[in-house]
Parts: sequence; structure tokens; C-alpha cells
Amino acid sequence: MTDLLHALRTFATENIGLKLLALLLSILIHVVVQRDSVRETEVDLPITVQNLPKGQVFVGALPETVKVRVRGRRGGIRELLADRTAKVVLDLGAYRDGERYVFEQDVVEQQLPSRHVEVLGVQPASIDVRLEAMEERTVPVEPTVQGEPAAGFRVLPKGVRAEPARVRVSGPASQVRRILAVRTAAVDLAGTEADLRQTARLLPPAERHVRLSAEEVTVEVNLEEQSVSRALAAQPVAVRGCPNTSRCLLEPADVELRIEGLVRAVNALLAKPPEGLVFADVAGPIDRNERQVRLGVLAIKGVLVTAVPAVAKFSLLSEIPPVPAP
Repeated sequence: MTDLLHALRTFATENIGLKLLALLLSILIHVVVQRDSVRETEVDLPITVQNLPKGQVFVGALPETVKVRVRGRRGGIRELLADRTAKVVLDLGAYRDGERYVFEQDVVEQQLPSRHVEVLGVQPASIDVRLEAMEERTVPVEPTVQGEPAAGFRVLPKGVRAEPARVRVSGPASQVRRILAVRTAAVDLAGTEADLRQTARLLPPAERHVRLSAEEVTVEVNLEEQSVSRALAAQPVAVRGCPNTSRCLLEPADVELRIEGLVRAVNALLAKPPEGLVFADVAGPIDRNERQVRLGVLAIKGVLVTAVPAVAKFSLLSEIPPVPAP
């Protein structure tokens, strides 16, 4: 029994460094093998069509992605998942309308960027090949506007235009022939006071597989400034020609003014009416012993100003005592 224990003790303690190194190496090999073990997974890959027969366009139902089941080492699968360029290509150069394209596993496998994975299957496994003759034509652009210009402005007849006025549409002949015009996204005219020139996006046609020669156009909108009539209330009447030694009273002392003209000029006058815009020159009536005077208004370019009422009564009061000289 003593010999057995001695033998075990000797086995455990002899070459202890080498034995520990061997243990560490075995653990490391096990970890590496486990990390790079074979596994299976599914990958969604985008699908694209190429090598269409000349003058043909694909019009069938084409999924955006296909589900590819692959098997391989973890490193290879990780490489495949990290590659953003991976895709499945449908080469239709040898196909005709009505035939069926089958996703062959070896072909899909050759298209993958990683050579360390094996393709086990593809879903869907096949698709119908639907081809149609390509056609191209030009159609008018119909600009779309929304909202109303500022008060006093309106859109001129035929005042909305697109540049270019026509664009090319291309795609399956049956779909292209149904397109009579292409509309733009709406251009907002709300509160506009001047001609407008703005880039607008072209709305894609509802027909599938149809392409436009441009993504946007320039929309021009021409406005017309209109004549308007506005009222300016309670404007004081300035008195002219009253003797320095007298007081002249008007009735009414304030009148309403009616202003007519193009909207910009009218709005400018309303925003800042000049001092003495409406006045009464009483010198003449005083000389003629009259007690009424016609009201006058300053001449303002681009507008017509009328006082309401146009005549005022005035009273000449007693003389004002002169201020004594110092």
C-alpha cells in the first residue's frame, strides 16, 4: 500500500510544468474548436435581376429578399453576415416570358462572398419569369399648387408652368401607354405676394416598373396684382388758410378715407399714412363769407384717395388776442 501511494505521489509531482502546459493546450484547443464549430443558419439576402433579353423588362412578382439556409464554420458565417454586398443575382439572359427560374444551390453558393459556407436551400425555391417589351415616350408635366396667394393677388390664367414641360417615361409597354401625364408634388402658394420659382419633386406613377427621366422639375407661378378698395377711418382734417388771429373749427374734424389702387400701394399707404393726408383750405370760403369747405387729399402715386364726407362745415371764431411783445 505504501509503495502504491509513493508511486501516485511521484506521478503527480514529476514534470509538473509540462503537465500543466499540456492541460492548458488541451483547454485552448477545445475553446478554438468550439468557437469555430460547424453550424447552420438562415440569411436574408437582397435579390437583383441582370442580363435581361434586349428590349425586355421584368414585370413579375419579385421579392426584395430570399431566405438562404447555409452551413459552415462560425467564422465563415460571421463573414457572410458582415458583408453588406452579398446578394443573389437572377441571370435571365437565357430565359423567355412564362418560364420558371429555379434557385440552384450551387449557383447561389458561387455568388456568396464567403467560400467557407455551403448553401442548403433557398426560399422561395423558384419564381415565374414575366417579361414584357420595353417602351419609352414623353408626357407632359402637370404642376400642382395648393393654398391661396395673399389678398389682392391671383394666379394668372396659364400662370403655372413646369420646366421642363415634358419628361420621358419608360417601362413595360402596357403600363407606359396608360400614363397621360406626370404630376408634381404640391407647391404652396399660401400668402405669396410675388412670382414664384421653386423646385418640385415629380410624383412616381402608380404603375409598377415605370421609370421617369427626371426626379424633379422647376415650377414657375406668375401672379397678378389686383386693384383693391380699403377704408381708413378717423383721419384728422388739417386746416389750411385760417388767419393767425382766429380759430377755425371743422365739423366733422375727422373723416373716413376710401383708398383704391393696386394692393401693394394701398397696403403701403395704410401702413404709414402721411401727415395732413386730408385737409381743408378755408381761406377762400372766409373771403366769400361761406361756411362750407370742400376737403382735399394729398396726391399719392398709384392710389386714389377720397374723403367721406367730401365737404365739411367750418366756424370762424373770435379773434385771438395777440401775444404781447416781450
